[in-house]
Amino acid sequence: MHFIKQIDDFLEKIEKVLAVFLFSGLALLITFNILSRNIFNYSFEKIFETAPVLVLWLALVGSSLALKKRRHIKIELLLRYCPAIYRYYSNYAVSFFGMAVTGILFYSSLQFVSNEVQIFGNKGFFSVIFPLFFALSFFRYFTWIVYDIYKR
Repeated sequence: MHFIKQIDDFLEKIEKVLAVFLFSGLALLITFNILSRNIFNYSFEKIFETAPVLVLWLALVGSSLALKKRRHIKIELLLRYCPAIYRYYSNYAVSFFGMAVTGILFYSSLQFVSNEVQIFGNKGFFSVIFPLFFALSFFRYFTWIVYDIYKR
């Protein structure tokens, strides 16, 4: 249990650093492009191509961090009126369902990245965020199960 928590905490630190780096890079690139366009009447096309990729990466890294803290979107209206034991077992059901979905999406995203690389060459590697995100999400759902078993 302690080893899994250490891995999870280490991944969280990496994600936080990556989120700060991505956000800072995005802000600097866009600011630079705006200044360049207004001062020199020249806009960099590569920045326009890179910005959506950075936004996607930032969104998925942020989603992974939210998943770690269990601060993702939840619908618990029915669970409020259920006995505590149902709420307890629903956490297991959600975690197993999340693991199943993210496992399938992980496999599919590996194929997607392969296709992107074949079509776009090295630019296709920008889509590697998808399998990374789904693998991290799978791991986070797994840790929820381990944490809940350990708490009990």
